Amino acid sequence: MRWDGNYRMILVRLEEGQTFQQAAQSMGVSRQAIWKRMKTHPKFADAVQVARESGKSEREFRMWLNHPFRGKRPPTGKGHGGKPLFTWGLSARCHRAPYG
Repeated sequence: MRWDGNYRMILVRLEEGQTFQQAAQSMGVSRQAIWKRMKTHPKFADAVQVARESGKSEREFRMWLNHPFRGKRPPTGKGHGGKPLFTWGLSARCHRAPYG
């Protein structure tokens, strides 16, 4: 891959809110190739940092948009459909002896 002009496209993709994996796949390289380029070229590493900061809000929005629990309560894993149980004090009220 020729890095002279193609690295600019990776920076544009990162500014648009894509992840390293998505940006690398769009250019036909692996994400490890981007990391190796960042290690060997400090200017490119600085440009990647700036591009990721500018695309951070878009990336977070896309993650929220594709999240499986968006608009729902996340499951708690307690076997009752993700709804919390509020049973504290119910048995005490039911079995309380009247004062007299």
